[in-house]
Amino acid sequence: MEARRILQFGGELILGAHCPGCGLAGLGVCSRCRCAIATSPFEVPGLSADTPVVVAGGRYEAALRRLLLAAKERDALGAVPVLGDRLAAAMALLLLARPEAAEAEVVLVPVPTARAAAAARGLDLTLSLAQIAARRLHAAGVPARVGAGLKLVRRPVDQAELDREGRLANLTGAFRAGRLPAGGLVVVDDIVTTGATLVEAFRALRAAGREPLAAATVAATMRWAGLS
Repeated sequence: MEARRILQFGGELILGAHCPGCGLAGLGVCSRCRCAIATSPFEVPGLSADTPVVVAGGRYEAALRRLLLAAKERDALGAVPVLGDRLAAAMALLLLARPEAAEAEVVLVPVPTARAAAAARGLDLTLSLAQIAARRLHAAGVPARVGAGLKLVRRPVDQAELDREGRLANLTGAFRAGRLPAGGLVVVDDIVTTGATLVEAFRALRAAGREPLAAATVAATMRWAGLS
């Protein structure tokens, strides 16, 4: 029996471990789910007239959606590395389409996570995703680092039932940009749904005198992917 199968069955028998994407017995994300999410990244259509380019690592559906929900809602830390890889894939598309973005060091700026949410999960998800993507870029020869300069200065209300205009109003003024390293700033997040979070991140960076080059996310919903 191959080593991976042994680990899968051993993880289930000893630890009760399973793939956070499909429930298959084993440690971490299974090969089937890894293959399912290894789709081509794409550029997200403009969210507003003054929004820089936004790229996403995949559609927010099927296995990628399940893995993101597992990481966000069920503390499935084993899903984080493969999600970080999708963010790196989005960054690769950005650099291919706009090579000028790599003329200076690329600085990945994660959207801030509320302290309570980070404490409940045991990690800051967007920061962890940015760190993984920066390591992947650096290994590929692209100078990249993480600049965690965006701060949450007030806690927005739950946005689940809000439309885009409601989310924009809810988030306006929620972020503030602190000190950030020199380089080209790319805002990173897990999902782009209405674009309100990215719009607020861009506003905060511009208020601090820094113009963002782009944004990259692990996934985008179909309304922005234009693929429904």
